[in-house]
Amino acid sequence: MRTLALLTLLTLLTACAGKSKLSQHYYLLPLEIPAGTTRVEEPMNVGLSRLKVAEYLSQKGIVVETLEGTIRPARYHQWAEPLSEGLRHVLRAQISTALGYEISADTVQRSRWDVVLDAEIERLHGTLSGEAVLIAFWRLTPTSAPENSVVYRFSQTRPLQREGYSGLVETQAQLLNELSSAIADSIRELQP
Repeated sequence: MRTLALLTLLTLLTACAGKSKLSQHYYLLPLEIPAGTTRVEEPMNVGLSRLKVAEYLSQKGIVVETLEGTIRPARYHQWAEPLSEGLRHVLRAQISTALGYEISADTVQRSRWDVVLDAEIERLHGTLSGEAVLIAFWRLTPTSAPENSVVYRFSQTRPLQREGYSGLVETQAQLLNELSSAIADSIRELQP
């Protein structure tokens, strides 16, 4: 009798553990990089120095605002890598694509930069009403004249194109692409 009870308990635990693993989903922020290789002469060296991400985003679960000012990270829908690292890769790649030349994220090369880009992601989450929210700030500092530093703000809310966490991630990626384009436009304003 005791053996049968232990066997039943073990079977139930295995089934529950297996079910949790099957329902777990991991997401990467998609990159929209055109195929091919081109070499472009940069009009100036730009470097992505600091990328600060709001503390509430420093968790594995994709965040949804359940009530105004109340958030909940998803348990079974998580980022495949720390969001701060994914955002750094995506922003650098998308800004480079928008500019038509590579910007650096290697701070060892900082002495060669003409412009330093510092960015902050203040909000990046979904809402129960089916929207994605992105609020970000960035600062461009010319290394030759740091007193001429300029701060910009980006704030957008967009309805999801399709339901679910995959729809949320797609819409967040679209917002990040818009942010990257806005950053690229502000960099162009500084070009000689």
